[in-house]
Amino acid sequence: MTIQSSISQLKPLFRFPFHDRQSRTRFLIGSALSLAGFIVPIIPGLFVYGYTLRVLRLTAEGESPSMLPWDDWSTFLRLGFRGAIVSLLFTAPAIVVFLVGISVYFGTFFLLPFSSGPEANGAESAFAILVLVAMAVMFLSMALGSILLVLGTIPLPASTSHFVVKDQMSAAFRVREWWPILSANRLGYFISFVIVSGILGIAYYAFFALYSTLVLLCVAYLIMVPVLFYAMLVAASVFGVTYREGRAMVQEHSLSSSPE
Repeated sequence: MTIQSSISQLKPLFRFPFHDRQSRTRFLIGSALSLAGFIVPIIPGLFVYGYTLRVLRLTAEGESPSMLPWDDWSTFLRLGFRGAIVSLLFTAPAIVVFLVGISVYFGTFFLLPFSSGPEANGAESAFAILVLVAMAVMFLSMALGSILLVLGTIPLPASTSHFVVKDQMSAAFRVREWWPILSANRLGYFISFVIVSGILGIAYYAFFALYSTLVLLCVAYLIMVPVLFYAMLVAASVFGVTYREGRAMVQEHSLSSSPE
């Protein structure tokens, strides 16, 4: 969003999942699918993710956010699968670094049987040093992986929006097309990240507040499922509007800089 965006313009982005009875019903369907993801892996989550990407496309193309009917299951699944691949590829460097660090650390313990016994000949000291080195590698990988994760996450909303609008998965990797949109509306993307992070932060603390009580322990997870689905819907609508505004800025700049 641009700095000119007012609170009144933001309200529909937060309220649309509960706008009317029909919207609330569709929200409950999405929440139920999200909950099913804890029982049946991957597939329900892809439907939900694809649904939120359809909401993103809606707002990116200039329409008001709304809860769409759950009737185009093939499109939801296709969008969800492609969106998951895009997210995975953008965060793959961070995931690889994390896995390398963890593998090195836990891999050293396979050498534990060789570090003890009458024929060890000082192998215990060498093993202790090896464990310290492995711990250093793991902590270094955590730090480097975190940096790579942030660097991979920052462009993800713009690249995802671009592929959703173009309806081409390859569009997510055409950096020259979506990078000007991200650059033109840097403040908008920053505000969008703050909004989404704020919702997730509130959800995080609410979850642990419930989790710390014996009475509400069992319902903590049930409450968090619709909260996270709501966060996904708001994120989709917010980043869709941000992408639309960034694209309009790029087009306006192109028109103003073109020779008459």
